Amino acid sequence: MELTVVSTYFPLPADRGDPVRVLMMLRALSRVRGYTLSVVRRPETTGEQVARLRELLPGVEVRDFPATPYRLGRLGPAGRYPEALAAGLPPWVRTRYSAALHADLRTRTGAGLAIGEAAGAYFPGTGLRWHWDKANVLSASARQDAREAPGFVDRLRARYLTRVSGGFESRALSRAATVSVTSTEESARLARYHGRAADVTLPSCVEIPAGHLPRPRERTLVWLGSFAYRPNVLGLLRFLDEGWAALHRVGYTMTLVGSGPSAGLRHAVAAHPGVELAGYVEDLAPVLAPARAAMVPLWSGAGVKLKTLTLLAHAVPVFATPAGAEGIPPSLAVRVADSPAALAGQLLSCTAEDLDRMAHEAPRLIEREFSERRFAQRLVDALERVGVLDPTGPVPREGS
Repeated sequence: MELTVVSTYFPLPADRGDPVRVLMMLRALSRVRGYTLSVVRRPETTGEQVARLRELLPGVEVRDFPATPYRLGRLGPAGRYPEALAAGLPPWVRTRYSAALHADLRTRTGAGLAIGEAAGAYFPGTGLRWHWDKANVLSASARQDAREAPGFVDRLRARYLTRVSGGFESRALSRAATVSVTSTEESARLARYHGRAADVTLPSCVEIPAGHLPRPRERTLVWLGSFAYRPNVLGLLRFLDEGWAALHRVGYTMTLVGSGPSAGLRHAVAAHPGVELAGYVEDLAPVLAPARAAMVPLWSGAGVKLKTLTLLAHAVPVFATPAGAEGIPPSLAVRVADSPAALAGQLLSCTAEDLDRMAHEAPRLIEREFSERRFAQRLVDALERVGVLDPTGPVPREGS
């Protein structure tokens, strides 16, 4: 059976959670069998990045498509929102939509693997048997965004997006034969809002960096995440306001690493001594090597957090909220608390020997539960179980 994989987020560079999950799925699947990848370019995607993706996916036919521009995009939200509404899509989904890709899918048969929420826009009018891999139950996360909206206009916008997102998700689910999510908690959210539990739970994975040599410095912390993701920023600011002072008093410093910090955020962070905003870095290893521990203060967000896995893969002990540790089995490498003060208290209660043991266990946890090898096995087993892959089909290529 032919397999077509669709992604609306070009996975290079892997500068945030979405492209990281996309790339790991594409690479894991390419080690097992060939397929056709239909992917939407980002506005900044280069020909060199497209060529690099083809190099990373031997045996895969990569078809790249531009996103279809808004007719009245020059008007900003006033032009984009009505067009997105007319299409029955949340504006961010419409922004990633390619009419040319959709037309191409209408000519294809067999199985379809749709990676990410926005890929659900391509189900109508196609003859593929779709499996939808979801990293986020939109109906749950949109309601959370509405509760956290800071002002009247923001709340109105969030409520509008909640309705549009829930309707889009419901229609797409009705056309998907099978669905996967990243955690049992996400499966429960899917059942709560749509009356349908996930067919498969497929946690994310990360690579353990080859040759990485941690050189932790006492009292050195790190925070990792995309600043474009609102729950990350809200969680960070809450932790700085309510938990940071206790750590800074005993000499801790913290480096914030991630893409997309705004001028307003830089100003807010500057009010907290001992905190440095480094922004996006291409290679995480040098900035994570000196980290004694990491803080993952999240009070909302969906599924297994790639930031948490990435930190653990680099042998960094993690202190997280329940949302930050979602989907991760109990482990010596992770300590959990539900408030900023409690997070700080967890770290302050640790001895040097405690942190050493956490750091030693962290990559071992990733190797057992969240490695690319483990993910590839889970992915193939899951897709065979739901009928997307033929269990009697091609065996993994030699050396994969």
